[in-house]
Amino acid sequence: MEMEKIGRLAFYVGIVVSILLGWMDMANATTILVILGIVVGLLNVTTKEAHDFLLAALVLISAGVALSTGFGEPIQSILQAFIAFTAAAAVVVALKEVYTIEKGR
Repeated sequence: MEMEKIGRLAFYVGIVVSILLGWMDMANATTILVILGIVVGLLNVTTKEAHDFLLAALVLISAGVALSTGFGEPIQSILQAFIAFTAAAAVVVALKEVYTIEKGR
């Protein structure tokens, strides 16, 4: 399977697990989401897309934190799970960007 397809699959699985987490008590779901986020960050975001991805991740994480207190328990769980997934991917992409910047100097 191509790396791009693996990254895309990890992204879709992360979204589905985030939604399921809100409705079910899934043990180790946050760990799974962080691992999927790392895979997405490594395989799914190119250097060309990094700035746009990081901006979108910042908005999604900020909005998720702001909205997570205004809804019922299932929606809060979904948002918190999605934040874990998105934040893991964003950290990997940010580290790749720092490496790219330093390598260019």
